[in-house]
Amino acid sequence: MESILPGAGPPTFIGRWAAKAEWCAQTTGEGGPIEITTSELRGYENRCSIDSIDEQSNGYEAALSCEGEGVKTSERVRFVATAETLNLTWLDRAADQPVRLTRCTTLAG
Repeated sequence: MESILPGAGPPTFIGRWAAKAEWCAQTTGEGGPIEITTSELRGYENRCSIDSIDEQSNGYEAALSCEGEGVKTSERVRFVATAETLNLTWLDRAADQPVRLTRCTTLAG
């Protein structure tokens, strides 16, 4: 059986995403975009490695190992993407409402 990288399926959630389109151009500080690759999720003051990912009927569920501000956590997240938006839901947090993000279309924003 061939080994598959986590998140190597359809790359719908891979890219740079921001809560507000104007944040896409920001490169430092709070209020910038997050970046999701096949192996990690990077944001302001945090970084998560994607330990495993399962394709669901309408998206993906991933197990993450995160570190931010010196604190290590394990979390689960759901990604549901379209060409322009990503609904990101933190499954282990009390408020499990999706956060709606907009795709940053270029490196400059």
